[in-house]
Amino acid sequence: MYIESLSIATLEQAIHLREEVFPGVSNSSDSPSLAASLYRDEYAQWFSNSGITQLNYWVAIDEKSFQVIGLTGLYCKSEDEQEADWLGWFCVASQFRGKGIGKELLDFTIDLAQAKAKRYLRLYTWEHSSSYVARMLYLKRGFYQIGESLNSSGFKTIYLELQLDRIIHSG
Repeated sequence: MYIESLSIATLEQAIHLREEVFPGVSNSSDSPSLAASLYRDEYAQWFSNSGITQLNYWVAIDEKSFQVIGLTGLYCKSEDEQEADWLGWFCVASQFRGKGIGKELLDFTIDLAQAKAKRYLRLYTWEHSSSYVARMLYLKRGFYQIGESLNSSGFKTIYLELQLDRIIHSG
């Protein structure tokens, strides 16, 4: 597996993976984010409406099939852009889970946020069985809960944060 920046060549596969892992996402206000990261001018109104000031994605590519098997991103929100990056659309294809790809993608993303001299890496996830393994990975990596809310689907949205100057690198 190797990690590269999302590109026009990998966009369709990345969208397919995101929709496989997060069913129904095509109807959400965050749906255009992958394309928006590549076509900023065309999505200027979306950036303005969403309050997102920076947005980048990376894909994990299987070395044998050259297929997208993982996705990660970083974005900044205007209200906390000086102190924090947010983790965006973090996922691994179901058939590749349990092989350390998620940990490697998360460590890659944490390193990127830390290199930008951000104080925090934040994310949101759900209190739902489909998000359990990812939540455990976040907690194991040092993220801690900073809030929660009830979403429109009736699930709790859980907000997590990692203080980047207190990172524990595990082998």
